[in-house]
Amino acid sequence: MQKLSQKEFLLFSLVSAVVVFLLAGFFHEDDYPLIENQFYYTDIFFVTVPIIAVAFSIILVIRHGLTGNNSKAWILYCAATIMWFAADQTYYHFGEYAAENNNSYLVDFFYFTSYFLYFGFMIFYLIPRKNKITKKNIVLSAVISTSFIMPSFYFVTQSTPSDNFETTINLVYPFLDALVFVPAFISVILFFRGQVNFLWVTVTLSLICMAAADTIFLIERYYGVFSASSAANLFFAWRWIFLIFGSYSHIKIFGATKNSLTKQ
Repeated sequence: MQKLSQKEFLLFSLVSAVVVFLLAGFFHEDDYPLIENQFYYTDIFFVTVPIIAVAFSIILVIRHGLTGNNSKAWILYCAATIMWFAADQTYYHFGEYAAENNNSYLVDFFYFTSYFLYFGFMIFYLIPRKNKITKKNIVLSAVISTSFIMPSFYFVTQSTPSDNFETTINLVYPFLDALVFVPAFISVILFFRGQVNFLWVTVTLSLICMAAADTIFLIERYYGVFSASSAANLFFAWRWIFLIFGSYSHIKIFGATKNSLTKQ
């Protein structure tokens, strides 16, 4: 039997996630919570699978060491991945599906911190390639990034939360999405030029999934229809799948070595 290639297995994993969430919605998993207003069957993914991404990020730090821009990039990548994982676990701990419990801002702190860490990771990783990045690339990435934040910005400003602080918190997410999108889209341009490896496109797609999830989450919260099997959670799941496959490709397929910045 022919083995699936890494990219085929990635596609299979993404499609499998879609099937699981569709089935969860079809069978109304929200009517059968494992923990009332806090934990559902699809949420098992967010407690177990991200551990793999965290483990791979730690391996990347060990492989690249602690000195040099490349090493700093992987340290930030690892820290950001851990923060994403901590945010997810905190989310379920406080039972964020219950409307009366969704005012725990510790979750937001972890997510906000992860954005800045991922941004730092991409900046340090792109520094050696700065001569290959044109002003046109930067402007194009900035325009695309700005277009992504508009739907979220609109729905946040149209919503009527219980306090102004919640509005401020919700407004931060679109701008952080736009912040990380600029270097992320630059990396996509470099990827199609053959100047960065598969990890970059998976990290970029992971961040796109996060932004899409944020937008859908805000819209569904605005209309009061957010649930465990929503499209928002599907995109949240996809971000972990992309991170896992990207990290694995860098560890095994491309065989990155300590302080090596070459495309392998």
